Amino acid sequence: MSSSHPHASGRCLQNCRSCFLFAALLLLAVLPHALRAESLRPFVMVTDQPETTYEGKWQRLAYQEAFKRLGVPLEVDLMPTQRVSAMVDSGAVDGQFMRVPAYGETHPDQVRVDESIYEVRFAIWASNPALTLPRLEDLAATNWIGVYRRGVELCQRSLSSLVPETRLTSIATEYDGLRMLLSGRVDFFCEIDAALLSALYSPEFKGVTSVRPLLTIGDRMVLYPYLYKTHADLAPRLAAVLKEMKAEGLLERYRQQARER
Repeated sequence: MSSSHPHASGRCLQNCRSCFLFAALLLLAVLPHALRAESLRPFVMVTDQPETTYEGKWQRLAYQEAFKRLGVPLEVDLMPTQRVSAMVDSGAVDGQFMRVPAYGETHPDQVRVDESIYEVRFAIWASNPALTLPRLEDLAATNWIGVYRRGVELCQRSLSSLVPETRLTSIATEYDGLRMLLSGRVDFFCEIDAALLSALYSPEFKGVTSVRPLLTIGDRMVLYPYLYKTHADLAPRLAAVLKEMKAEGLLERYRQQARER
């Protein structure tokens, strides 16, 4: 004969149902939260420009507004130019602010955002007023010592066949290049005009007027953002937002704000 009571069995069944209901409600509450947390993970873009520089300031102003319009949280990381490529190629970060149009040919794991936000020119810069350079090829006939910033591939390619390794080295930052140029340790510095002028806007080089371009290399180039390939669907949306901001005159306004800060 069973010793169980109908009322006790009913209570147990009711308690089990309550437990199952509680567990189900808990899952419904937690799972969407986890999914939302994942969807709100910051999108990490990298740059080689500190936020204290002119160029770094306006880049951040522009991209923060662009991602705000996209409804995507943005995080900006700073790292050396050469490391930027490796980090985006591997997917360790989500994208980078700007590269030349042909950059994607040698970095197939990155997708170009087809709206340029910047134009630059590569140049050979000097401080010594006695130096002249009619053509780039004329470098081969000089005994000049020069530097270029690591990661600025056009400078490296253009100079390596004209200047021997004993007289051509890479440096970490545009600030290093300017210091060496102004101290007379090198004769020329190959750099993007935007980066060099950004450095000249800094307090360290305030009032310096002797630095000038000896020769420009190639045509003026437009620069584009690049994203890691898994974010290819975001590329046209970001392009549309940047185009909208350009039409509003917002990008130029940010450049002016960066100069005044």
